[in-house]
Amino acid sequence: MKRPVKPLVLVLGGIALAVLVLLVYVAHIGGVFRTVETRFAGTCSVVNLEGSSEDIQIDSRRGVAYLSVLNRASVARGEAGTGTLMLLDLNLAEPAPRAALTYDPPDFRPHGISRLARAGEPDRLFAISHRADGSHAVELFEQGSSGTFFPRETLRDAAFVHPNALAAVGPREFYLVNDTESSEPEPRFVDVMLQRGHGTLVYFDGQQARVVAADLAFPAGIAVSADGSRLYIGEALASRLRIYRRNARNGALALDEVVPLQTAPDNINIDADGVLWIAAHPRLLAFQSHVRDPAKRAPTQVLRFDPRGPKPAGGAPDLRLAQILTDGGSGISAGTVAAHWRNQLLVGALLDPKVLTCKMNP
Repeated sequence: MKRPVKPLVLVLGGIALAVLVLLVYVAHIGGVFRTVETRFAGTCSVVNLEGSSEDIQIDSRRGVAYLSVLNRASVARGEAGTGTLMLLDLNLAEPAPRAALTYDPPDFRPHGISRLARAGEPDRLFAISHRADGSHAVELFEQGSSGTFFPRETLRDAAFVHPNALAAVGPREFYLVNDTESSEPEPRFVDVMLQRGHGTLVYFDGQQARVVAADLAFPAGIAVSADGSRLYIGEALASRLRIYRRNARNGALALDEVVPLQTAPDNINIDADGVLWIAAHPRLLAFQSHVRDPAKRAPTQVLRFDPRGPKPAGGAPDLRLAQILTDGGSGISAGTVAAHWRNQLLVGALLDPKVLTCKMNP
C-alpha cells in the first residue's frame, strides 16, 4: 500500500519550482541566454583616454566630438579624483583627445552631457556632475572666441536626485532624468525582476525644476529633436524607447509612442539627419557584474532608429530600427554611448578608458 505524499513535501516542491521559474525568468530578461558576437560592417580603432567617456556629444557642423571623461573605476573604489571634458577632431585621420575647457569647475565629476547650438549665440555644454560629497549639480559651459568652453554657472535643485542624462533646450533650460530615487548606482533585484523602476523626468525651466513624468523604468538616455518637437527617453529595465510630443513654448509633454527595443538602452544621440543612435546593453546582468568588477567584460550593442519611417502595423517588424554594431566585450566593455558623424561612429563606455572610432562601410 502506497504511503500518501505529505503536504509539506508538496509545499516545498511548489516553492522550489516557483524559485526555479523565477530565476529562469530573471536570467531571460537579464540576457543570460543571449549570445553576443562582435559584428560591425566597417573597421574600428581605439583612442585611449585617462578615464572613461560615459557620454559623447558631436558638433556636426565642425566635426568635433565632446567627451565626458572621468576615471570612474577609481571613483567607484572610493578614491579621490575629478574629471573633465575632452574633444576629438573627427576631421583628422588619427584624432587625439585634447582639452575642451579653459579650466574645470571645482569637484567636477562629469556624467551625462548635452550640447546646445543656437544661431547668433555662443554654443553651450551642459554636464551632470556627481560631487564627492554625494550632491549633484549641472555645470553650464559657454564657448569662448578661442573655441574652448569656460565654466559659466552651476545649477542645483532638490529635484536632481540621482541624475543620469540630460538634454538642453534653452540657454538655462533642460530636461533631466533621474534613473532612480535612491542613492544606489544599480537597480534593485526586485526592480530588475519586475522590469519596473522609480526614475523621474525633470524639466528645469531656467529658474526651478519640476517632475513631469514618474515611475520610469531606470531611464538612462534622453535626447531632443533639432526642432524641439520630440523628446526621446530610453528605459533600461523596460527595454523600450518612449517618444513624447513636446510643446516648445512651455515644455509640456504628451506621450506619443512606446517602441520595444528588446535590449536595455543607455545614452541616445541624434545626428544631423535626425536619426537616433542608441547604445544598449543586451545582457543587463553582465553589465551589472561589470559595474561591480571592471575585469568582468560586458557586451555592447548599437541601434539606429529613424523616426521618419512608418510605424509598424499588425505586429510587423519595426523597419525604423536596425542593429549597427555588437561587441562581445573584447573591443569595448559595457558601451554606454554611440554618436554618429558622416561615416564615423564613436562608442564610449562606462569604465573602459577608451573610445572606439569606427569607420562605417558605405
